[in-house]
Amino acid sequence: MTAEIYLSLKWLHIVSACIGFGSNVTHIFWLLAANADPVHGSNILRLIKKIDDRLAVPAYVVATICGTTMWLSLWPTNTPWIIVSLVLTLVLAAMGTAYGPFMKKWIRLTARQPPEQQQIAGLARGLTFSWIGITVSVFVVLYLMVWKPILW
Repeated sequence: MTAEIYLSLKWLHIVSACIGFGSNVTHIFWLLAANADPVHGSNILRLIKKIDDRLAVPAYVVATICGTTMWLSLWPTNTPWIIVSLVLTLVLAAMGTAYGPFMKKWIRLTARQPPEQQQIAGLARGLTFSWIGITVSVFVVLYLMVWKPILW
């Protein structure tokens, strides 16, 4: 692989990771707004879902494809920080896959009049914990990419 191709992949990888992470970081503010506003809560949640579906998820897919391509072309296949990053990426994919149906259920519940507050509160807690897990996992992957620590 030429240096130009590698640097292009690296740039796309970094930009995609920034877009995905930036989108996820804003979610807490949107989630708090949705919880505080029962009238517009379902619309706010729909916006979060659109941000995920149209921005964050595609960005993470591009980052994963670029990162894997760079890894297989330049780095040894047993590089610890890359292996941990890939495992965390699989965990993130599983968490993200579970997040979608919960989000759809939360949107349905908040759209009802009157909303079912106890179910909404339970979903809000679960989704907030999921958001924290996803955000912390992405933060760890970003740390590993930048610092490339020797893990074993």
